[in-house]
Amino acid sequence: MNGLSVWRVEWLRLLRTKRLIALLGVFVFFGFAGPLLARYSAQLLKHAGGSGQQVTIILPPPVPADGVAEYVSNALSIGLIVTVVVVAYACSIDAKTALSVFYRTRADRFGDLLVPRFAVSAVGVVGSYLAGLLAAWYETAVLLGNPGTAAMGRTALVGSVFLVFAVAVTALAATLARSTLGTIGYALLALFTLPLLGALPGVSRWLPTELIGASDAFLRHTAADHAQRALAVAVVLTLGCVVAAVRCGARREVR
Repeated sequence: MNGLSVWRVEWLRLLRTKRLIALLGVFVFFGFAGPLLARYSAQLLKHAGGSGQQVTIILPPPVPADGVAEYVSNALSIGLIVTVVVVAYACSIDAKTALSVFYRTRADRFGDLLVPRFAVSAVGVVGSYLAGLLAAWYETAVLLGNPGTAAMGRTALVGSVFLVFAVAVTALAATLARSTLGTIGYALLALFTLPLLGALPGVSRWLPTELIGASDAFLRHTAADHAQRALAVAVVLTLGCVVAAVRCGARREVR
Protein backbone atom coordinates (compact mmCIF):
# COMPACT_ATOMS: atom_id res chain seq x y z
CA MET A 1 0.00 0.00 0.00
CA ASN A 2 1.43 3.36 -1.02
CA GLY A 3 2.37 5.52 1.98
CA LEU A 4 0.97 8.72 0.51
CA SER A 5 -2.33 7.05 -0.32
CA VAL A 6 -2.73 5.87 3.28
CA TRP A 7 -2.38 9.41 4.62
CA ARG A 8 -4.73 10.75 1.95
CA VAL A 9 -7.31 8.10 2.83
CA GLU A 10 -7.18 9.08 6.50
CA TRP A 11 -7.66 12.77 5.70
CA LEU A 12 -10.63 11.93 3.49
CA ARG A 13 -12.03 9.64 6.18
CA LEU A 14 -11.79 12.41 8.76
CA LEU A 15 -13.65 14.81 6.46
CA ARG A 16 -16.25 12.55 4.85
CA THR A 17 -17.33 10.77 8.04
CA LYS A 18 -18.17 14.16 9.59
CA ARG A 19 -15.76 13.47 12.46
CA LEU A 20 -13.94 16.75 11.92
CA ILE A 21 -17.27 18.59 11.87
CA ALA A 22 -18.21 16.97 15.16
CA LEU A 23 -14.91 18.02 16.75
CA LEU A 24 -15.07 21.56 15.41
CA GLY A 25 -18.71 21.90 16.39
CA VAL A 26 -18.09 20.93 20.02
CA PHE A 27 -14.92 22.96 20.59
CA VAL A 28 -16.06 26.08 18.74
CA PHE A 29 -19.43 26.00 20.51
CA PHE A 30 -17.73 25.99 23.90
CA GLY A 31 -15.34 28.64 22.60
CA PHE A 32 -18.21 31.07 22.15
CA ALA A 33 -20.36 29.83 25.04
CA GLY A 34 -17.63 29.82 27.72
CA PRO A 35 -16.98 33.58 27.85
CA LEU A 36 -20.71 34.29 27.66
CA LEU A 37 -21.32 32.04 30.65
CA ALA A 38 -18.49 33.66 32.59
CA ARG A 39 -19.78 37.16 31.80
CA TYR A 40 -23.43 36.55 32.67
CA SER A 41 -23.20 33.76 35.26
CA ALA A 42 -24.23 36.11 38.08
CA GLN A 43 -27.40 37.13 36.24
CA LEU A 44 -28.22 33.53 35.39
CA LEU A 45 -27.80 32.40 38.99
CA LYS A 46 -29.85 35.35 40.21
CA HIS A 47 -32.88 34.18 38.24
CA ALA A 48 -32.31 30.47 38.80
CA GLY A 49 -34.68 30.38 41.76
CA GLY A 50 -37.65 31.74 39.83
CA SER A 51 -39.52 35.01 40.04
CA GLY A 52 -41.34 34.07 43.25
CA GLN A 53 -38.20 33.76 45.36
CA GLN A 54 -35.77 36.34 46.65
CA VAL A 55 -32.26 35.15 45.86
CA THR A 56 -29.16 37.13 46.74
CA ILE A 57 -25.99 35.95 45.07
CA ILE A 58 -22.76 37.87 45.30
CA LEU A 59 -20.02 36.90 42.87
CA PRO A 60 -16.76 38.71 42.18
CA PRO A 61 -16.73 40.64 38.91
CA PRO A 62 -15.59 38.41 36.05
CA VAL A 63 -12.07 38.90 34.71
CA PRO A 64 -10.61 37.95 31.31
CA ALA A 65 -9.15 34.73 32.73
CA ASP A 66 -12.66 33.52 33.61
CA GLY A 67 -13.85 33.51 30.01
CA VAL A 68 -11.01 31.41 28.62
CA ALA A 69 -10.87 29.18 31.71
CA GLU A 70 -14.54 28.35 31.23
CA TYR A 71 -13.79 27.22 27.68
CA VAL A 72 -10.76 25.14 28.67
CA SER A 73 -12.74 23.44 31.43
CA ASN A 74 -15.43 22.32 28.99
CA ALA A 75 -12.95 21.53 26.19
CA LEU A 76 -10.87 19.22 28.38
CA SER A 77 -13.87 17.46 29.91
CA ILE A 78 -16.83 17.20 27.52
CA GLY A 79 -14.57 17.88 24.54
CA LEU A 80 -12.25 15.13 25.79
CA ILE A 81 -15.09 12.60 25.72
CA VAL A 82 -15.97 13.56 22.14
CA THR A 83 -12.28 13.28 21.25
CA VAL A 84 -12.05 9.74 22.61
CA VAL A 85 -15.17 8.66 20.73
CA VAL A 86 -13.95 10.10 17.42
CA VAL A 87 -10.45 8.65 17.78
CA ALA A 88 -11.78 5.27 18.87
CA TYR A 89 -13.73 4.92 15.64
CA ALA A 90 -10.66 5.95 13.65
CA CYS A 91 -8.15 3.67 15.38
CA SER A 92 -10.22 0.53 16.02
CA ILE A 93 -8.72 -1.32 13.07
CA ASP A 94 -9.65 -4.77 14.37
CA ALA A 95 -13.19 -3.94 15.47
CA LYS A 96 -14.59 -5.71 12.39
CA THR A 97 -12.81 -8.87 11.31
CA ALA A 98 -13.47 -8.54 7.56
CA LEU A 99 -12.17 -4.97 7.44
CA SER A 100 -9.24 -5.85 9.66
CA VAL A 101 -8.13 -8.61 7.27
CA PHE A 102 -8.60 -6.27 4.31
CA TYR A 103 -6.44 -3.55 5.88
CA ARG A 104 -3.72 -5.83 7.22
CA THR A 105 -3.20 -7.70 3.97
CA ARG A 106 -2.55 -4.41 2.17
CA ALA A 107 0.04 -3.01 4.56
CA ASP A 108 3.59 -4.17 5.16
CA ARG A 109 3.49 -3.25 8.84
CA PHE A 110 0.74 -2.56 11.35
CA GLY A 111 2.32 0.80 12.06
CA ASP A 112 1.57 1.81 8.47
CA LEU A 113 -2.10 1.50 9.36
CA LEU A 114 -2.16 2.92 12.89
CA VAL A 115 0.31 5.82 12.77
CA PRO A 116 -1.54 7.76 10.02
CA ARG A 117 -4.82 7.30 11.90
CA PHE A 118 -3.22 8.51 15.12
CA ALA A 119 -1.50 11.48 13.48
CA VAL A 120 -4.48 12.64 11.42
CA SER A 121 -6.78 12.29 14.42
CA ALA A 122 -4.36 14.25 16.60
CA VAL A 123 -4.15 17.07 14.03
CA GLY A 124 -7.95 17.18 13.78
CA VAL A 125 -8.39 17.29 17.55
CA VAL A 126 -5.71 19.91 18.17
CA GLY A 127 -6.90 22.03 15.26
CA SER A 128 -10.45 21.96 16.64
CA TYR A 129 -9.24 22.81 20.14
CA LEU A 130 -7.24 25.76 18.83
CA ALA A 131 -10.18 26.96 16.74
CA GLY A 132 -12.33 26.94 19.87
CA LEU A 133 -9.58 28.69 21.82
CA LEU A 134 -9.42 31.46 19.23
CA ALA A 135 -13.19 31.85 19.45
CA ALA A 136 -12.94 32.02 23.25
CA TRP A 137 -10.12 34.58 22.99
CA TYR A 138 -12.15 36.81 20.68
CA GLU A 139 -15.33 36.52 22.74
CA THR A 140 -13.45 37.14 25.99
CA ALA A 141 -11.69 40.19 24.56
CA VAL A 142 -15.06 41.64 23.54
CA LEU A 143 -16.89 40.89 26.79
CA LEU A 144 -14.23 40.93 29.52
CA GLY A 145 -10.93 42.15 28.12
CA ASN A 146 -7.84 40.63 26.58
CA PRO A 147 -6.29 37.84 28.72
CA GLY A 148 -2.86 38.38 27.13
CA THR A 149 -1.01 36.76 24.26
CA ALA A 150 1.58 34.97 26.42
CA ALA A 151 -1.06 33.37 28.64
CA MET A 152 -3.07 32.29 25.60
CA GLY A 153 0.01 30.79 23.96
CA ARG A 154 0.79 28.71 27.04
CA THR A 155 -2.84 27.67 27.32
CA ALA A 156 -2.78 26.54 23.70
CA LEU A 157 0.40 24.53 24.33
CA VAL A 158 -0.69 22.63 27.45
CA GLY A 159 -4.17 21.93 26.09
CA SER A 160 -2.82 20.65 22.78
CA VAL A 161 -0.23 18.40 24.44
CA PHE A 162 -2.84 16.92 26.77
CA LEU A 163 -5.24 16.20 23.91
CA VAL A 164 -2.51 14.53 21.84
CA PHE A 165 -1.76 12.40 24.91
CA ALA A 166 -5.46 11.48 25.07
CA VAL A 167 -5.39 10.51 21.39
CA ALA A 168 -2.36 8.26 22.04
CA VAL A 169 -4.07 6.60 25.00
CA THR A 170 -7.13 5.92 22.83
CA ALA A 171 -4.95 4.48 20.05
CA LEU A 172 -3.36 2.10 22.56
CA ALA A 173 -6.76 1.13 23.93
CA ALA A 174 -7.87 0.32 20.37
CA THR A 175 -5.18 -2.39 20.15
CA LEU A 176 -6.27 -3.90 23.47
CA ALA A 177 -10.05 -3.87 23.11
CA ARG A 178 -12.04 -6.05 20.73
CA SER A 179 -14.66 -3.45 19.87
CA THR A 180 -15.01 0.29 19.41
CA LEU A 181 -17.12 0.58 22.55
CA GLY A 182 -14.46 -1.33 24.44
CA THR A 183 -11.85 1.11 23.16
CA ILE A 184 -13.91 4.05 24.37
CA GLY A 185 -14.38 2.42 27.77
CA TYR A 186 -10.70 1.60 28.26
CA ALA A 187 -9.55 5.05 27.16
CA LEU A 188 -12.01 6.98 29.32
CA LEU A 189 -11.24 4.74 32.29
CA ALA A 190 -7.53 5.44 31.94
CA LEU A 191 -7.93 9.19 31.42
CA PHE A 192 -10.43 9.75 34.22
CA THR A 193 -8.71 7.53 36.81
CA LEU A 194 -5.21 8.87 36.14
CA PRO A 195 -5.75 11.88 38.45
CA LEU A 196 -6.28 9.44 41.33
CA LEU A 197 -2.52 8.79 41.27
CA GLY A 198 -2.17 12.39 42.42
CA ALA A 199 -3.06 11.20 45.91
CA LEU A 200 0.43 9.71 46.15
CA PRO A 201 2.98 12.13 47.65
CA GLY A 202 4.95 14.03 45.03
CA VAL A 203 3.21 12.37 42.07
CA SER A 204 0.55 14.90 41.11
CA ARG A 205 2.98 17.41 39.60
CA TRP A 206 4.22 14.79 37.15
CA LEU A 207 0.83 13.64 35.86
CA PRO A 208 -0.34 14.72 32.37
CA THR A 209 -3.72 15.58 33.87
CA GLU A 210 -1.96 18.38 35.74
CA LEU A 211 -1.95 20.22 32.40
CA ILE A 212 -5.71 20.72 32.70
CA GLY A 213 -5.27 23.00 35.69
CA ALA A 214 -2.07 24.55 34.39
CA SER A 215 -3.95 26.64 31.84
CA ASP A 216 -5.96 28.30 34.60
CA ALA A 217 -2.74 29.14 36.42
CA PHE A 218 -1.26 30.63 33.26
CA LEU A 219 -4.33 32.77 32.65
CA ARG A 220 -4.33 34.07 36.24
CA HIS A 221 -0.54 34.49 36.28
CA THR A 222 -0.09 32.08 39.19
CA ALA A 223 1.67 29.31 37.23
CA ALA A 224 4.25 27.14 38.95
CA ASP A 225 7.19 25.24 37.49
CA HIS A 226 5.47 21.86 37.81
CA ALA A 227 3.70 22.40 34.47
CA GLN A 228 7.04 21.75 32.78
CA ARG A 229 7.30 18.36 34.45
CA ALA A 230 3.78 17.40 33.41
CA LEU A 231 4.52 18.51 29.85
CA ALA A 232 7.65 16.36 29.68
CA VAL A 233 5.87 13.31 31.10
CA ALA A 234 2.93 13.78 28.72
CA VAL A 235 5.27 13.87 25.71
CA VAL A 236 7.14 10.74 26.86
CA LEU A 237 3.94 8.84 27.62
CA THR A 238 2.45 9.86 24.27
CA LEU A 239 5.41 8.39 22.41
CA GLY A 240 5.31 5.32 24.65
CA CYS A 241 1.62 4.75 23.99
CA VAL A 242 2.10 5.00 20.23
CA VAL A 243 5.04 2.57 20.25
CA ALA A 244 3.15 0.16 22.52
CA ALA A 245 0.05 0.39 20.32
CA VAL A 246 2.04 -0.45 17.19
CA ARG A 247 3.70 -3.44 18.87
CA CYS A 248 0.49 -4.74 20.42
CA GLY A 249 -1.39 -4.38 17.16
CA ALA A 250 1.35 -6.16 15.22
CA ARG A 251 1.29 -9.15 17.59
CA ARG A 252 -2.47 -9.35 17.78
CA GLU A 253 -4.32 -12.21 16.13
CA VAL A 254 -7.30 -11.24 14.01
CA ARG A 255 -10.42 -13.18 14.88
